[in-house]
Amino acid sequence: MPPAPDSTPHSSTIAIIVVTHNSASVLAGLVESLKRFPPKLSWTLTVADNASSDATRSLIEASPFPITRLQNDSNLGFAAAVNRGVAAATGEFLLLANPDVTWEGPVVDSLVGFLSTRPRAAAVVPRLRFPDGSAQPSLRRFPTHSNIWFSRGSPLAKAARPQSAGRAYTIADPEKSALVEAAAATFMLIRRSAFEAVGGFDEGFFLYVEDTDLCKRWHDADWEVWMDPAVVVTHAWQGGSRADANLRRHHLRGIRRYFTKHHGGEPIRNRVLFAALLLADVWHRIRGR
Repeated sequence: MPPAPDSTPHSSTIAIIVVTHNSASVLAGLVESLKRFPPKLSWTLTVADNASSDATRSLIEASPFPITRLQNDSNLGFAAAVNRGVAAATGEFLLLANPDVTWEGPVVDSLVGFLSTRPRAAAVVPRLRFPDGSAQPSLRRFPTHSNIWFSRGSPLAKAARPQSAGRAYTIADPEKSALVEAAAATFMLIRRSAFEAVGGFDEGFFLYVEDTDLCKRWHDADWEVWMDPAVVVTHAWQGGSRADANLRRHHLRGIRRYFTKHHGGEPIRNRVLFAALLLADVWHRIRGR
């Protein structure tokens, strides 16, 4: 019989935070993974629901273990919902998990063990895989005015030679545990003290880039972010957010906020970048029609 989650949130060691928005179709997989492979340490699961209109609430109520549900009256976005979930739970470690992730084996225990041995580590992430087993990139360098043109989805990313210095933005997973600049918060184990030390997520980011901003602020405060590729998690990639037609727009706004925030001393280069992003978005929507 697997250990049950702690029924009293105030005594948990691991606070698992999941943000949902019409994610009922995928959330059951995450619940099943927790049922089959729960952490050995005490844990709680908090779902911060961004005004879902599907069966998310019913699924939570039917869960085989207690789930704390935070119901937001509107879609607050990822960053704000996570902050609310963290504030409502306690625990030395925070596990941010997208609703469309699943795993096999004691992955949470492995990440906790990894983080516990590195006092300056703010967070650790596993290797991500698509449901078919293929690699899913989740690491990137901090965005600059040079490498942003070679981010995923850019035509230049396909044209650039991998060996070109300074061009790589999205980077391949390391073969062994390594320090990284920025990692996706798809499945990220965080030391609570590090999260609180930098003020949590910047809620000015609605969706996308908020994790890169968090990693940048950790880096500036001398915290570390790691990947442990020996731990593997499956991610369905937007399985819980396909209904949102504004995903690309959210991403572009996130990039704009990041550069305004971290490259504010380069206003001319920022204007050129923002104009290019606007034109790219217009072209994308025209082609989509």
